[in-house]
Amino acid sequence: MSHTTHPAATGRPVAPREPSRRAIAFLEYVRPDLEAIEDRLNTELGSDVRSVYDLSRYVLHAGGKRLRPAMVALSARAVNADPDAARIATVGAAVELVHMATLIHDDVVDNTATRRGKPTANAVFGNGVAVLCGDYILARAMRLLAVDGDLRVIRTVSDITIEMSEGEVMEIAATGRSTLSLAEYLEILRKKTATFVEGCCRCGAILGNAEEPIESCLAQYGYHLGMAFQLADDLLDYIGDPHITGKPCGSDLREGRATMPFLLALDRAGRQEREQLIAAFGNPELPDQEFVAVRDILSRYGTFDQTRDTARQHVEKASEALCLLPPSMARDCFSLLTEYVVERDR
Repeated sequence: MSHTTHPAATGRPVAPREPSRRAIAFLEYVRPDLEAIEDRLNTELGSDVRSVYDLSRYVLHAGGKRLRPAMVALSARAVNADPDAARIATVGAAVELVHMATLIHDDVVDNTATRRGKPTANAVFGNGVAVLCGDYILARAMRLLAVDGDLRVIRTVSDITIEMSEGEVMEIAATGRSTLSLAEYLEILRKKTATFVEGCCRCGAILGNAEEPIESCLAQYGYHLGMAFQLADDLLDYIGDPHITGKPCGSDLREGRATMPFLLALDRAGRQEREQLIAAFGNPELPDQEFVAVRDILSRYGTFDQTRDTARQHVEKASEALCLLPPSMARDCFSLLTEYVVERDR
């Protein structure tokens, strides 16, 4: 592993590589950790089976900011000025592998053809190979956790993997149900996204030997950040720029996934507009002009603003959870991260 001095040793943040994108400057503080994690991922995803090797590399190099391992690293450094960097790399790589495996499986289930503007693994290699390679990557994650050997970390990652799996099944069962309640929708978000981010923060706290109250604060931060992140993601599906997000607008509507903007509008709309919303819901052939008409209805009833406000409420709660943490560069980076979640465009 590189012996590059970590920014924590100097107490100064590293200048962002992309100054125009201040919102993701929080990643620069843990850049050495992320580079070590990337090295570990490259080492782990080797195989003598050519298809496994090719698909794993394809997914590994498909992009992504490595936010989940960054949460592990930031949490560890928020509670310990000199945590075990090798363990951060091991556990950070493990949670990223879990994330990669779930994305592969999600794309197969949803029959997704593109992600981040590029063909998905299932589109390139086929569904069968993609599913089995997803299993392989998940097994690699479990192996890394066994190498680390901390039962609390293993239990945490196992629990969040169970919760995510349940959330995905709940989402599939809810697909096509315009009658989904807001409470059911929020529970899917909790299981599918928020629990994972919460678990990453908890793992980092464990690696940093945090006391229980501090560990709980970091876990709460992760939970609220995860909820805000998914709410913002559901909002972008309606109002994001496809050239920036890398996916077409209206995917949730066309695929019959009822998210907060749609559910709020359905509750507020009159009979004629409700019929228009229901007719568009779950229609994969919905023309762009009809999607725009639906988006106008959602906008007119203030559902985009309310979804954004709900995301901001979670961000505020996340910020409150940081109050028990001692002042540090890591805590400052967490504050930047909360800004990024609600202001992001992809």
